[in-house]
Amino acid sequence: MVFKNSEENTPFYSYLKFITEKQKEVTPLRQKEQNSTSDNEKKKIREDIIKIDKEVKEYKNKFETEYSNIFFTKVIKATTEPEIPADPKELSKEEKQIFQFEYYKEHYWDNVDFTDERILKTPIFFNKMDTYLNKLTVQHPDSISKSADVIAILSRQNKDIFQYVVSYITSTYERSKIMGMDAIFVHMVENYYMTGEADWVKEKQLEKIEERAEKIAPNLIGRPAPPFLNQLDMPFMKDTNGIIHKLYDVEAKYTLLIFFGPDCGHCKKELPKVKKVVDSLTAAPKFLSSHKSVDVKVYAVQTEFDKKKWEKFIINQGIGDWINVGDILEDPDGNPAASSNWRDQYDIYSTPVIYLLDKDKKILAKRISYKQISEIIKRLEK
Repeated sequence: MVFKNSEENTPFYSYLKFITEKQKEVTPLRQKEQNSTSDNEKKKIREDIIKIDKEVKEYKNKFETEYSNIFFTKVIKATTEPEIPADPKELSKEEKQIFQFEYYKEHYWDNVDFTDERILKTPIFFNKMDTYLNKLTVQHPDSISKSADVIAILSRQNKDIFQYVVSYITSTYERSKIMGMDAIFVHMVENYYMTGEADWVKEKQLEKIEERAEKIAPNLIGRPAPPFLNQLDMPFMKDTNGIIHKLYDVEAKYTLLIFFGPDCGHCKKELPKVKKVVDSLTAAPKFLSSHKSVDVKVYAVQTEFDKKKWEKFIINQGIGDWINVGDILEDPDGNPAASSNWRDQYDIYSTPVIYLLDKDKKILAKRISYKQISEIIKRLEK
């Protein structure tokens, strides 16, 4: 980092020179400490290292006070870790670790100046944000969303930083391949885009972002599965004989909700594999020490409109023991029609798509492969 024709050059190089010299002093000491087999020698080396660390700390504090008005000082401060106070003596070892971690995380952003957008031109801000979201935060959508809010709220002090933070977090979790992380994308859109704060986004792009979030929101993990009801709140999914089967009437510990198309080539390859997995689960899988079968049923929704092809598909695939349903409806002119926007509610734009629901029909997993079915249920059953 060089500040051309700037009054920051002199203090910058002075700081750099001092830190470089101290690094040259401390590096061999650390290596010597690591290789030493003598406790007395290690103690002496440790004292020397502490002395150098103290000198560096004092120098940095003096520098920050003397040159408080220059940007380089803000850079130094931003890289300074929060000092953790002494642990309360009455705490256990585990409680002390929790105290230290929570204090560190709570004060992680104390030394960052959120009013100065120049910090974005350095790698410091991105690295700190990445560490905060991915290393200091439990990797669960709710926890990450809370941490995202912490950064976003702090960044409101500067329009450019706020735009960077909100845009980065939103796009990162929209593109995430990790199941369930789309909840963070929805959270960001609902709290920062739909509220009008993301005023840098053009109207058409904003509509697309909001529409995408609205499609994902109903099928987030942990939420109740949409129940396939029409505008009159009436169930409409029927089997090949025209009998209605309600999703919420399926009595099972686990329900596999599968969307497929009779003409879908990928479905023809995947569903036999799903069938094999389901049959193995209902026939006492090896991973259960009790040797009991897993209570799992399949609610299979065909997404096309040709009833004959659907009936043929069921026979050819040998899935007659599944609850096979479809939305077979015609408009007044005899054209195929949908009873509701269930495709949007489940974000069905291709097939096959597999959801795993619990006994109350809450979404446990979504868009999983046939291989993941056993893996997830095995984990849940332990």
